[in-house]
Amino acid sequence: MASNVMKRAWNSPTIMTWMSYSTKALSLFIVLPLILKNFSVGEISLWYLFSSIITLTSLADLGFKATFSRIIAFAIGGAQDVGIYKAGGVTKINEPNWNLIEKISSNMNVIYFFLSILLLFLFAIFGSWALLKPISLVENKQEAWIAWGVIIFTSIIRFYGTIYQNYLEGLNKIALIRRIESFMSLGAILTTISVLLLGGSILQLVIALQIWVVLNVIRNWYLARIVEEGRYKAFKKQSFDKVLFLKIWKPAWRAGLSGLMSNGLTHISGILYAQIGSVEMVAAYLLALKLITQIKEISMAPFYSKIPLLSRLRVEGKLELLKEKAQKGMFVGHIVFVLGVISVSLFSKQLLAMINSNITFVSNDFWLLLSAAFFVHRYGAMHMQLYLTTNHVISHIADGISGIIFCAVGFLLVDSFGIYAIPIGMLVGYLGFYAWYAAYHSLNSLSVGFLTFEKKGVLIPLVILIICSLLKF
Repeated sequence: MASNVMKRAWNSPTIMTWMSYSTKALSLFIVLPLILKNFSVGEISLWYLFSSIITLTSLADLGFKATFSRIIAFAIGGAQDVGIYKAGGVTKINEPNWNLIEKISSNMNVIYFFLSILLLFLFAIFGSWALLKPISLVENKQEAWIAWGVIIFTSIIRFYGTIYQNYLEGLNKIALIRRIESFMSLGAILTTISVLLLGGSILQLVIALQIWVVLNVIRNWYLARIVEEGRYKAFKKQSFDKVLFLKIWKPAWRAGLSGLMSNGLTHISGILYAQIGSVEMVAAYLLALKLITQIKEISMAPFYSKIPLLSRLRVEGKLELLKEKAQKGMFVGHIVFVLGVISVSLFSKQLLAMINSNITFVSNDFWLLLSAAFFVHRYGAMHMQLYLTTNHVISHIADGISGIIFCAVGFLLVDSFGIYAIPIGMLVGYLGFYAWYAAYHSLNSLSVGFLTFEKKGVLIPLVILIICSLLKF
């Protein structure tokens, strides 16, 4: 009995994703205090700027990552083409369509090769420009620039290596990926701790972490070649299929624009603020952004780990089961997020004082606004991902309009409210359009009412967040 439970947990995408994110979260409790204690304010600010720029590499993906994973999942479910599945799915489900997957893989390799060249250009020009002022504020400027060079090199490797992750996720090998990823994350954390305890510099810390980035790519390359009886390594290289590309490009560019106008704007705000804000305020904001992003990623596990399965259920026309699994994933994800932001609000300042940190945390009001904005965005994002299982991409509309609102409100309020204009702009944009627009399309695609669905999805976590907000946590 116990062995069966362990086996189910070992092969559960959600539990393994949580295990992976939990190991990464250890860096918040072990690595983060060491960084805040050992590095100067300028170095801390630079470190989190590195992190923000690395996060922005997903923008160069132009939306292809989620698109490729989704259409591979469709092909595994028996789809004969890359299409849109809004209602009944396909009428007859055959065995996985490996011929289509092989075509998709060939196109994916070509696309990511050229995207990697684009990313190299963006890093070399715009990334380096964004770091001119922050690097000028640290003592060892030469080491900082070398560290940036290491990040560029390894980020290009990681970016191209996304092709293996897309393939594995499309095959719903989430549990396998996250299981191994957990142990590699532990290795990266132990390496990082060793470097910091020995008094290592930013350059040494960057090198220690980027070695594991490359190892992760090698891991995915190896896994892709052994799963499903090694079908991937038997794939024949095919010529670039322009017709297939156009079918892939239509949902991809929309997802790419969506990423730019949502997560992209959030991290770009930190980079731009670093050009005008004081080093102390920049460091405090980037720390808050790092923490809320980490909480967001952990809370994503219960829902996002199910996306390949949800895509397959959609193409098979099993909408009731799709709705049930989506509700459960959303509920747990919202609860985890709320508990995470409350914990940070209660204990962050005490922990920073305990470790004699060189920086302070943002005010509680600012953290409350930022948490509310991210909560609303998480709500809309999960509904958007649920609707995207139809392969009808509308996220560019949702994120585009909400992003414009965010920028407009932020610009108008920045003189009066300073850095508070950032979370206020986010909240207005997400509430004003993104959240309700995503939910409307998602629920319509399942032919279910708002209250019927949300009483098992967001209601309880929302009530908890509102009460805690009124009590100022």
